[in-house]
Parts: sequence; C-alpha cells; structure tokens
Amino acid sequence: MKPTAFLRSAVAVLALAAVPGAAVAQLKIIAVQAKAGGTTYGIAPNEEQIPVNVGDRVRIDLVGTSIEGGRGVERPVNARFNVASGRGIDLGQAGPNWVVVTIRSGGNNELAQIGYTVNGNYDMRQNMRSGRITLQIAGGRGSSSGNDRGNDRGNDRGNQRGNERWDRSGDLTRMLYRGILNQDPRGDDARNDTRRIYDDGLNGLRAVARDLAGSAERNYSSRMSEDQAVRVLGDLYRTLLHRNMSTRDLWQGDRGFRGNVDTLRRDGLVRIVEVIVDSEEFRSVNKIYDFERLPGHRGDYGDRGGRSTYDHQSRDSRDGRRPPTF
Repeated sequence: MKPTAFLRSAVAVLALAAVPGAAVAQLKIIAVQAKAGGTTYGIAPNEEQIPVNVGDRVRIDLVGTSIEGGRGVERPVNARFNVASGRGIDLGQAGPNWVVVTIRSGGNNELAQIGYTVNGNYDMRQNMRSGRITLQIAGGRGSSSGNDRGNDRGNDRGNQRGNERWDRSGDLTRMLYRGILNQDPRGDDARNDTRRIYDDGLNGLRAVARDLAGSAERNYSSRMSEDQAVRVLGDLYRTLLHRNMSTRDLWQGDRGFRGNVDTLRRDGLVRIVEVIVDSEEFRSVNKIYDFERLPGHRGDYGDRGGRSTYDHQSRDSRDGRRPPTF
C-alpha cells in the first residue's frame, strides 16, 4: 500500500471512532425483572415481591426484556445495588448485574427492599433506570411461607406449591379477562377458567384466551376500522405483554404492531389473541415456563417453542399508510 493511501485509511478509521453514531447500539429494554432461586419476578412496570426466609442467602440477578426480531428476549441489566429499606438484610458479593443478599432477621412477612441504579448503555424509560426490589421475609428456614430452600417438607411443601399454582392461575385468569374483556373475572365461569388453567397449564390458558376473545369479538362489527383496531391492539399489548408504551409509540416504533393491526382487521380478535399468547414474549414476561413447573399440571409442557409476537402471515402493506387517529 502506498504511504498516502495508508495515511488516508488511518485517518478514516480514527474519524469513524470519534463519531458518536459509531458506538455500539443501545439495547432497548421494555421491562425489568429480578431472578432469584430460578424464578423471575416483575420489577417494572409490574412489581412482585420475592419470598425469602430468615437465614437464606440468595443471589438476585437484574434482567430485562428486550424486543429482538419481534420476540421478547431476556438480557442481563447492569446496575449498582444498595439496601434501600429494612434492617434485616446484608448485601455481599456482587457482579455486573447481580448481588448476593443474606437475610439475617425479619419474619411475619416483613418487607425489605434492595435499591438498584442501572449503569449500562440501555434504551429504556427513565422510571425504569432506578427502582427497588422488594423482599417478603417469612420466619426461619423450613417456614411454610416463601420459598423453602432449607428443608424438603414433603407433602407440606407440595401443598404450598400447589396453592402457589392456583394463585398464579388466578392471576393469569385476571389478566386475560382484563385484557380481552376489559372486566374483572367473577362468577362460576371465571372460576372454571381458573381451574382449566390450573389443570392444563399453557394449553388451558390458550383455550381460555380463545374463548374470551370469541365472546369479545361479538361486540365488534364484522370488520374493524383501522383506528379502532389500533386502539384495541394497543390495549392488548399493554395488558397481555406489559408493554409500557402509548398506542402512538407502539404504532410508530414497532413494525410488528403495525402488521398485527392488519391481522386483527382481516382475521379477527380470536386470531390476534392466538398470535400474542403463542409468542415467546408473552411466555417470557408472564413467566409461563415457571408456572408450568409448579405441581398440579396434568398435561405436558405443551409447545415450548414460542413464536414471534408479529404474525408473519400478515401482508406487509403499510408503506404510505395514513397514520391512525390515536
């Protein structure tokens, strides 16, 4: 290579390195969770308490849901940790996105909180960049509350875990009713739906979601307008996928969302609910795989290969489209 050509190449490389846009792209995070003992708990936008016992030493990992290729993917979220409230916990060894917590005292479902401050290069809402992880402290090791990691209590533990499965089935039923019917579950029908999810796991959840969507679909005209479909789908995304975004942000920033508007208008509410419930993102943010492992499931794990939230059968005919009325 000629000296002048080599010099030009070197200058070009240095110039590129100095351009901010040449930096590594930010990872977009739409939800933050904490993992403890193999279970994932919501932190933001949905907060769940982590059950622990006095005497436990627990590693807690901070993770987030990233949308990649139309799918929800779990990624580590780097952060600093501190004791935010509660005198019965100590923080020990820590890594980029995790910390070890020792539970010294507490009990009677006393609460303690670990504060976190995100320090990585992430594209996320400002109110997710710092927050608190809440611990619910039961008695000592072997207590019937919380995650009993100290002793195997045989049938007592099995009953506790069975009750946990029923509670989670109720939570999932409530989410489906609110997201699809825009109402809280009540009466024998709702209890039967909860029992179906408890007994049949993911397959039962799919069936309940389809039935509810079929009931709700009768309230709409034979073909929704685009504006109506955008609003209905936005509500489904926020409730079933916990997307903490406005309908306008979903329309402008998510290509899959716009494609699913086409699916909703063309194929109806039942079809789009199937697309959402069968997606990997739905299973990840709602911890369906953790739920499937709880005792009480009489079937198998069902189809564990989640699909993209985007319905790939939808025609991509959005170029030049009039923006909807939000």
